[in-house]
Amino acid sequence: TVVAWGYNGVGNLGDGSATDRSSPSAVPGLSGIVAVAAGAHHSLALKSDGTVFAWGWNDQGQIGDSKTINRLSPVAVPSLNGVTALAAGVKHSLALKNDGTVLAWGGNSVGQLGDGTTTGSLKPLTVPSLSSVIALAAGDYFSLALKEDDTVHAWGGNSAGQLGDGSTTNRSSPVTTVGLNGAIALEAGDDHSIAL
Repeated sequence: TVVAWGYNGVGNLGDGSATDRSSPSAVPGLSGIVAVAAGAHHSLALKSDGTVFAWGWNDQGQIGDSKTINRLSPVAVPSLNGVTALAAGVKHSLALKNDGTVLAWGGNSVGQLGDGTTTGSLKPLTVPSLSSVIALAAGDYFSLALKEDDTVHAWGGNSAGQLGDGSTTNRSSPVTTVGLNGAIALEAGDDHSIAL
């Protein structure tokens, strides 16, 4: 099961209201959850059967239900299955599938969906040319993927060099983080990245 607390102005907590909570409150209707992720104002939950539920802020389609309506309660992300991990940025969401491919949806103003464009998507899209991924992370407006060969790939906003490709150029398709091998885990902050 899932509990949530804190700011709830756009349904971030998934309890059917927009009332802030200063202590943990159950997210109704969710069971069999094995992982969660939180964006700026939206939330994701992964069920044991590989399906995904989302709720909260949805102005850029970050919920993935083909709409831009905020959701106060969890809704299923349609046609999404076989998922093993999730990550969420400010206005975009990522899912790792059991075949090592990555799906992305929501805002794409600086290429954070990795599909070679800066056009947002209201439903999950496969990130092209990216396979054998074993872990994901999402910063505010960028995305990271760790591959089976221990290399890191990144895309999206790069104003502070958070993609690690030696530049500060935004990238709408994945690029390899330079000089980094042997990575086993990733995390992303607002505008910086770390690897173990």
